[in-house]
Amino acid sequence: MKVLVINGSPRFEKSNSIKLANAFINGLNEAEKNSIEKINVYNKNIKPCQGCFGCWKKTPGKCVISDDMDEIYIKYFDSELIIWSFPLYYYGMPSQVKALVDRLMPNNYPDIINDDGRARHPQRHNKEKQKHVLISTCGFFTVKYNYDALVKQYEIMFGDRFIKILCPQGELFNIPQLSALTEKYLLNVTEAGKEYIKQGHFSENVLQKINEPLFPAEQFIEMVNTFWKN
Repeated sequence: MKVLVINGSPRFEKSNSIKLANAFINGLNEAEKNSIEKINVYNKNIKPCQGCFGCWKKTPGKCVISDDMDEIYIKYFDSELIIWSFPLYYYGMPSQVKALVDRLMPNNYPDIINDDGRARHPQRHNKEKQKHVLISTCGFFTVKYNYDALVKQYEIMFGDRFIKILCPQGELFNIPQLSALTEKYLLNVTEAGKEYIKQGHFSENVLQKINEPLFPAEQFIEMVNTFWKN
């Protein structure tokens, strides 16, 4: 399988989210041999969309901006699985990832179609078999209410071709004294990768493990607040 990892953290390989993504990839590769390519978005020159509609009128299917998205387009549409790895930024995706998503607009035709009451644009590249995994950490003690907007966007973009691993309390992965706890969690993410490539989803057992908070809420809140006070 051709896998493209979009690392959307400015911390690059020090990112907590990419630690989870790497564990997931280990699981994929334990199950079968895959071609893995990684893009560090914050290393790339990705200008924001100008809203000029040049990709619909002047150069249909091609953005009028020439930058690193030229290369990313090819890799993106050639991949069978996209792994989106980034931390939660203000209830959404980091700005450089949003720039990349906005620049996927050339894949849309300008026509509007009515899809069971939903207005949408038909796609130039038929990627109905392309799968997407969102892997994200955040600094809250819970996923509840914090990821709603981001998850909804991915559901709209990719429908049932999308699955997620959301891990709050992400900064705990940077604490060496907690390595026994965090390594156990990463092993569960590796197991999720193995299950995903074999059956296209996670078992209830693995889902329960990856959705289990690393620390109880009140204990985590106390730890975080003490850290910032100091």
